[in-house]
Amino acid sequence: MTLFPETPAFSSASMLRRDKWLINLRWLAILGLFSGVILLTVINLGPASSIWGMALAGAVLIALNLVYRLYANARRQFGMSSLVILLNLQMVMDLILLTILVYLTGSEESPLSFFYVFHIILASIIFPGGFSYLYSLLVIILYSSLILLEHSVYLDHVCFFHGVHVSADPRVAVAIWFIFVITMLASAYLAQNVTERHRRVRLKLELTNQKLQEINKTKTTFFRYASHEMKAPIATIQSTLMVVEDILGKDTDPRVINMVQRAIGRTGETIGMLKDLADLTYGNFQEQQKFELLDLKDLLADLVTDATPNAERKHQSLKFKSSESTASYNGDANALGKIFKNLVSNAIRYTQDEGKIRVKLRKTADNYEIAVSDNGAGIPDAEQINIFKEFYRTPSAKKQISEGTGLGLAIVMRMVELHDGNIHLESKEGQGSTFTVQLPLGEIL
Repeated sequence: MTLFPETPAFSSASMLRRDKWLINLRWLAILGLFSGVILLTVINLGPASSIWGMALAGAVLIALNLVYRLYANARRQFGMSSLVILLNLQMVMDLILLTILVYLTGSEESPLSFFYVFHIILASIIFPGGFSYLYSLLVIILYSSLILLEHSVYLDHVCFFHGVHVSADPRVAVAIWFIFVITMLASAYLAQNVTERHRRVRLKLELTNQKLQEINKTKTTFFRYASHEMKAPIATIQSTLMVVEDILGKDTDPRVINMVQRAIGRTGETIGMLKDLADLTYGNFQEQQKFELLDLKDLLADLVTDATPNAERKHQSLKFKSSESTASYNGDANALGKIFKNLVSNAIRYTQDEGKIRVKLRKTADNYEIAVSDNGAGIPDAEQINIFKEFYRTPSAKKQISEGTGLGLAIVMRMVELHDGNIHLESKEGQGSTFTVQLPLGEIL
């Protein structure tokens, strides 16, 4: 845990608001201090020198607070560092003055020592991170130093209640009652302030999150609509280009044929990208999710059978093996098909001719594990961290095959998460790759 996070955790504007809040709170403390001085004078409790000292401390506090207020209200921009310094200066001066008040009212006997607690609470409200621990340490140092000085020859102890029977004198009861009332009111104020601040922040975060969800839903709807509407005209263009290619025949200028073939290839890439964008947004619409009881073994066997012709064109060995006779699973057949079709097709694309591709299914105590492995070029360690990011393609993959959107594995990750599963990669450059999907055995709601 970091004791001191960077100060930008709070903005300059928020720190300035805290400064003004502390200044206003200090006026209440000054009012309480002079009320106590008046009360002690009226009930004739405590040495006159102590009461005059308390009044003087109050006057110093008024002067300092006026300076703080003038500085905070100055019409200029404040940097974060200057505000942090100003707030720390105020807190330290307040603690020094409080220590003087504690000394004037009897040190160990003084009920004002409990007011140290308020400053610790204030530090935790005003500053980020571990500042409250530093102020706790400062309070301990100040109070301990006061006690040590009084028990030495350097500072005389003030007998605030000298000659007074504490439990029998009603004046002491009134003074303690006054301190108690101030403590309760200050505690209630600080607790309410913290609670209200937390409530406002939580409400703001909830509203922001709701807006982000609405924006994300609008974006997803647009992607799905655009990809659906654009596929049809682009497919028509591709079909037209294919017809043109057939009409032109082999006797046409090779440059023309090459241009038409390139256009056909580019339209095919565009259709593939639109399909990937549609797949990437799959699962954001709960009504389109259809979980049903299916057999993973049959689903994988069918996918491998469908992919075998593509593997045979590259003289690759594609085989499926299952340790289970059946593998009943409650899932979305469409999403699961996208997961393993993508992994198998990637293995075929990026494995050299005459390579080996294996699809294995096994059941563990908690999951079904489906591993798609190959003995292709593999993925360098430095590139594996980004492999599931949207639109990311490794440099080695781009060298092998120029076409591709970089959305395939992002789609796989999205579909796996839809099933509360996990996917991880094991790969060594030059030795191949293994993608392992773990699907929990429990029922998916």
